[in-house]
Amino acid sequence: MALQLTQALGRLAAPFTDAVGPLIICVAVFAALAWITKGRAKALIDARAATAETRINAAVAVVDTLAIGPALAIGMAALVGALASHGLQLDTVAIWSRLGRWPTVAVAVVLGDFLGYWRHRVQHSAWLWPAHAMHLSDTHLTWFSLGRMHPIDRAGSLLDMVILSALGMPVWALAANGVVRHYYGYFIHADVPWTLGRAGWVMNSPVMHRWHHARDVEGSGYNFATVFSLWDRAFGTFYQPGPCNVPTGVRENMGQGVLGQYAHPIKTWWEAIRPRRQQLSS
Repeated sequence: MALQLTQALGRLAAPFTDAVGPLIICVAVFAALAWITKGRAKALIDARAATAETRINAAVAVVDTLAIGPALAIGMAALVGALASHGLQLDTVAIWSRLGRWPTVAVAVVLGDFLGYWRHRVQHSAWLWPAHAMHLSDTHLTWFSLGRMHPIDRAGSLLDMVILSALGMPVWALAANGVVRHYYGYFIHADVPWTLGRAGWVMNSPVMHRWHHARDVEGSGYNFATVFSLWDRAFGTFYQPGPCNVPTGVRENMGQGVLGQYAHPIKTWWEAIRPRRQQLSS
């Protein structure tokens, strides 16, 4: 009985323990980058200033790891399975086989980022913004801010993968696309003053993405891509006038702590539809 209980607890803790290792590595890497780019004293001052926001991000990470992430993974698997069972996936196996593993991964990342660019623009539309505002509400933007997403917003982000699956991309290419875009997302949220120089003409940079998170600044409605700045340049949404030293965050009152963040879109949508309900009932 004791052995069975231990095994059951181990299975329940597996998602959390599997996430801890990569997270520890990220903490070490981005702490080192902050130390190198800012110096020890400034890095420590900024880390202390971000403590309250980091607590929120950490709480969101725990909820995502133990509940939201597994639920969305099951939902995505069900959607992909439904596409296959109803013949809604393109038969492109021969194309990827002929192309080869690494070129296929490259295609998956490029297409995934293109889809993510347009999906991100839709998330800034009036009706989806209340959920997306949670991600942009961090007033001390760091690499850890990437994970601050509302479950509704996170579910929308899976649309990229579903479309790639409908195009017949192999599962391993979908996984590679997810890993690349996730960890590059950590990089562009990092609090480092890098524009990537000439590479910034093709790749997104921390400075470019910080302008996306800027509060009350003209450029805050720009820079939607994750990996490639090419999409923003091509579709007129690129904005990088220089180093971004302005405050980050959103104008809305997001409430208190994690619960306030989760409740914000529900409250906003309810307040938007309540006058219509009153008019219909009168």
